[in-house]
Amino acid sequence: MRLLYRPKLDKIVELLLYLAHKRPGADKYQAVKFFYLADRAHLNRHGRPITQESYFALPYGPVASKAMDLLEQDRWTMNEAGIEALPFAVSDESRKGKPVTVIGKPLREVNFELFSKSDLKVFDEVIAEFGKCTFEQLFEVTHDHNAYKKAWARRRPNSKRAEMYYDEMVESDELRQSLVEDFGGISQFLE
Repeated sequence: MRLLYRPKLDKIVELLLYLAHKRPGADKYQAVKFFYLADRAHLNRHGRPITQESYFALPYGPVASKAMDLLEQDRWTMNEAGIEALPFAVSDESRKGKPVTVIGKPLREVNFELFSKSDLKVFDEVIAEFGKCTFEQLFEVTHDHNAYKKAWARRRPNSKRAEMYYDEMVESDELRQSLVEDFGGISQFLE
């Protein structure tokens, strides 16, 4: 049985806004890695992810799919999130000769009521530890995780992505077994 969650789009939008306040100038690649690292860390420490994002293993590492869609201002995802515009500025810049979406100035304050203290504490720790990492450093860190390796190994032939599973992000066999037994059948229905 798998731990399958339904992404919390309201928290994903607010966490992107929080990132705009804490680390303006972060690009979309960094943002989706910060989300993955924070959800993984929170799951291992507190038994639940922060955002319940849908993660996929791509050639450049794990990607938080809804956060990526929002940063790319995908109309369907923005409509699903109930927003017409992002609550922070975004721009397209050239970094190392490649175009990339960059998170800019926040346009409002964060709705902190959506987060627990542990949510923001873990996210702050991720930003502190990985916020200055280069693309290559984030690539190395995330490619070394078992969840990424397992997802990448089971991708379909000629596919450039594979779904990642939360239960494979759990480092402890004992915690993994407990979470799957307790929440495996209902994780996708948790609010």
